[in-house]
Amino acid sequence: MKFEETGSRALCEAAGKMIVKDAVSKGFLKESMVFKEDITTTNSNDLYTTALATIIREAVEPNLVGLELLQVNTDLMNGGGKGAIKLPKDARVVAAEVEEGGGVNYTEVGYDSITVSPTKKVAASKITWEMMKRGMVSMVSAEAKRCGKALARKIDSDILAGIEAVVTAGNANRLPTGGAATRIDYNNVVDVISYLQDDDYKATHIIIHPTDYANLLKDTDFKNALYRGTVVTGDASKIMPVPEYFAGAKIVVTSQVSSGTTLVVDANELGTFVKETDVEVIDGRLPGYLDTEVIAVCSYGIGIQNVKAVAGVVMAAS
Repeated sequence: MKFEETGSRALCEAAGKMIVKDAVSKGFLKESMVFKEDITTTNSNDLYTTALATIIREAVEPNLVGLELLQVNTDLMNGGGKGAIKLPKDARVVAAEVEEGGGVNYTEVGYDSITVSPTKKVAASKITWEMMKRGMVSMVSAEAKRCGKALARKIDSDILAGIEAVVTAGNANRLPTGGAATRIDYNNVVDVISYLQDDDYKATHIIIHPTDYANLLKDTDFKNALYRGTVVTGDASKIMPVPEYFAGAKIVVTSQVSSGTTLVVDANELGTFVKETDVEVIDGRLPGYLDTEVIAVCSYGIGIQNVKAVAGVVMAAS
């Protein structure tokens, strides 16, 4: 993600300057190093602002899992503020043989779409007067990271909630475990992957809650599958197997998916993450306080265009 910095910049500049000075003292940066742009008295504040924003960025990206599941669209970023975009719904075209002089039969006439209207999401924290005056670099960095992690959790939860919402009996992509307190097992995983394959989709990701994943790792059939597969290198007696893929699909363990629900998706066909803005870092003095707020904000929307490109195992009797 690209980051922009706006607002009064007073805090961003001060905090960023402190972070850069700390990095120089620890040898991470050299005072004589050459940056992409020459640093002068007129543009040095931009460097310090970017330093603080980088802390937030480094906390966002490693914690994101949801963006792997959707295609990214940036049309609205230069769209003149229209505020919405229409995404085509999946409608497969069927190829057929045509005899000499024969006519063409169209699979479907017309165009069906869904409208996505992005909204802004914010994560805010506070930098106290004491943090700045006492040069508490680690505390300033920690607060910036908290903003980044919060934004990552929000993006993931929105994406996964949108995917979960289409795993319904009405869409024939919901597989119950057979019991209201029965969690996923090996057979469930195999069966739910076949739901996608029956429609010629490919299971690229398995998204599973930590509690369900722990239950799956205890399943005898799943453990036997690990024994038969090459999942570790070196001395297996000293290394606990940690499978990263199953049947070619990447396993993503996250608490952002509901406990009792496991999703299998084709990330190339499922939907779109519509990004209206990059992440912006804004700061400003809190009214009536010596402290300053730091806000990370971005605008996006989510469109699930193809309900057949996802299937789920749900902890339920039927």
